[in-house]
Amino acid sequence: MPDGRKDNAEEILSAFAVEPAPTKATLDLYLKQYPELASELIDLSLELEMSDPTVEDVIDTDSPIVNAAWAAFVGGAVPDEPITAASFTREVANGMGLKLAALMGLRDRKVEVESLPNSFSARLSKALATPVPRLMEYLAGPQGMPVGASFKSDTKPEQKPKISIKQLLAECGHTPEQISELLRED
Repeated sequence: MPDGRKDNAEEILSAFAVEPAPTKATLDLYLKQYPELASELIDLSLELEMSDPTVEDVIDTDSPIVNAAWAAFVGGAVPDEPITAASFTREVANGMGLKLAALMGLRDRKVEVESLPNSFSARLSKALATPVPRLMEYLAGPQGMPVGASFKSDTKPEQKPKISIKQLLAECGHTPEQISELLRED
């Protein structure tokens, strides 16, 4: 190997290492231009391929969806995350095709659990990344009282009776066709 190239070997290997896409085509180009560095280039290529994943390859493994999927994979174990009011987001409403007011009614436990079709419960469970039994337990709980309601009334506020899912959807502005589609059994 000529001395000039030997001095540049480190620079050439560094240039290969910082290539934006060190693919086979990039490796072939470097091998063609610098055949005397073939073994070093191949070793570096393998090392780069086996190194830590790039930013694009990183997966958020601490998301509720990943946790639920992992729990299902390892035998249906229930994720440790409880359902909270914060679980009911605009994204969940959009993903299910629900008006936000309807999702908030579910969040506030205004619906009789018995009125929920199994397929709707399964879709809601999936959207919330929680098992169906945990969702049913949450929805069966007592209704939340609006914050400050006791200060706005001369008498003690009373809980309204729970309503059916059909009634909630209708009250929130869903058309009969939308209600049929949302409550369809798969």
